[in-house]
Amino acid sequence: MLTLLKVTLVALLNFMYLTLFKASKIKKMSKDKAPFAARKELKKLSERIVKAAKINLEVVYLDEAAYKKMKLDDGIVVVANHSSNLDIPVIVTALSIPVGFVAKKEMENWPFYSMWMKMSNCIFLDRSNPREGIKSIRKAVEIVKQGYPTVIFPEGERTLTGEVGNFKKGSFKLATETNGIILPLTIDGTFFVQNRKSILMKPNRKVRLTVGKPIDLRKINQENSKNISEIVRELVVKEIE
Repeated sequence: MLTLLKVTLVALLNFMYLTLFKASKIKKMSKDKAPFAARKELKKLSERIVKAAKINLEVVYLDEAAYKKMKLDDGIVVVANHSSNLDIPVIVTALSIPVGFVAKKEMENWPFYSMWMKMSNCIFLDRSNPREGIKSIRKAVEIVKQGYPTVIFPEGERTLTGEVGNFKKGSFKLATETNGIILPLTIDGTFFVQNRKSILMKPNRKVRLTVGKPIDLRKINQENSKNISEIVRELVVKEIE
């Protein structure tokens, strides 16, 4: 309970500080620079949340050279499994590239969080409304093509069991329509820190984030392109200990 209270307090106080002292300055920036500035501030916040949760974070690269060769204007879509509310701060903390997210529509009503998500060029996806969902994906495609890497959780929700669920093919429309790079991520351990079964957090746990080899969609054949959701899921599951 103490860890949960500490993490909640850290998040709340930092969001209040960012909103009072950073937001107005960022909003005055040009449209292309403001999202990166917002993402930079959210990275600092994420690092504080990970520290408050006492997560022992290990980052492993399967091909660090290929990761470092990626360019923002390549159109980067990060694909990860989803186990915990802590997955987002863990990803932001671990990656050196400035990522945003495709998040569920409900988060658009969260105080502070919603505003900063919008400022950092994140997208809210309404899964209950197919027409609005298509509009959101099209908007996300443009954002990725403009050089803003974006994370998707293709399971659609946090796992209840700790096992990686099916990767929905529709979630990969962002990647296939961008026709850029997919960066697979495997998050192993956040389920045991906090999960859907309990709001409580267990501190001093190891979390391993594996950064997979980037997949250039421009260089794969048509058959693999059709089965990309299954291919990426296999790569993600393979790295869970």
